[in-house]
Amino acid sequence: MTVFRYTLMRLMRNKVNLLMVLVAPPLFIGMIFGLGNLGSAEITVGLVDLDNTPLTPMLADSLARTSPVVMLEEEEIKSALAGGKADCILVIDPGFTQEIIAGGEPRLRGYSIQEANLASRVKLQVEGFLGAVRGIAGVSREESDFYRGLSAYEAGSFALAVKPYQAESRVDSTMSGMGMLAMNMLLLSSFTSINLIKDRENRTFYRVMASPLRLKSYMIQSILCFLLILLVQVAMTFAVVRFIFGMDLGASVINLYLVMAVFALLCVAMGMALASLARTTQQAGTISTLFITPMSMLSGLFWPRAIMPEILQTIGKFLPATWVVEAADKVMMGNSLADAGMELAIILGYIVVFFLLGTWRRVEIAK
Repeated sequence: MTVFRYTLMRLMRNKVNLLMVLVAPPLFIGMIFGLGNLGSAEITVGLVDLDNTPLTPMLADSLARTSPVVMLEEEEIKSALAGGKADCILVIDPGFTQEIIAGGEPRLRGYSIQEANLASRVKLQVEGFLGAVRGIAGVSREESDFYRGLSAYEAGSFALAVKPYQAESRVDSTMSGMGMLAMNMLLLSSFTSINLIKDRENRTFYRVMASPLRLKSYMIQSILCFLLILLVQVAMTFAVVRFIFGMDLGASVINLYLVMAVFALLCVAMGMALASLARTTQQAGTISTLFITPMSMLSGLFWPRAIMPEILQTIGKFLPATWVVEAADKVMMGNSLADAGMELAIILGYIVVFFLLGTWRRVEIAK
């Protein structure tokens, strides 16, 4: 493990590297998404009613008890979110009430720009209301019975106790925070490529290849070194935002960490591919900047992909960071890693492709 130790010592000897890689990102992310939630901001809920039954106005009235509600048309969703008219928008699809009466559990479509923070209280309110409605539907033999039960519920014969999250509960913008962390990890892929290119420029790589050390061992040790740095960064970020700023990391911190660990491996693979394609450190820095920023935007690291035009959402499906966001969202909502298996498999596929791109030129040089 000589290459591993040498590379790690060389990187950590630079105090600027330590600050920019391990200290600044956790503090920055924590301050932005932790301190930003100290106040109790009012949430405006937009409601798109495509069902038009007596149930839907009751849902609006229930939401209005804790949040201002504005009625919208479906085509107004994107403009309402972008213009600040609504912080969170719920869409009631046609047939919603009939499915509840039939004993189903239909879902409302929801949109918000800061989804983990703003939508959480709304979700709690909606689930409380729909829980009572499903109870009425479960004991109703006919549709008329269901609507009589709704009338009694509206008149106050049923009691619904809702305890919304308060500011001190710190239900923060965790998904937005994970997006910032993911972008920072992507930027560090250029850190990997620049260091590999420097090895090539100062002839270190050629001297290593002249030694008994095999190319395979050199590559593996380099990968492990950069992967370790990213894993430590993720662990420190989790610790800072959780224990200092009180951000909620979802149902399973371990599962979320494993998802980010797979993403860390992807970032290292991207850095190695970039080091193979770029001739100089300046080229590597330029290419990474031009590639990473648009990818972050299209992948949903800055905002939900749902508010983007369809063409941009389609393009985003071909970018690896999109699937990291999808996997992280699933595990934070309480699903297992198996439920995010498809997303993780896609990420692993990208990792294989990038590693192949990152090794082919070095194989030629070694020969």
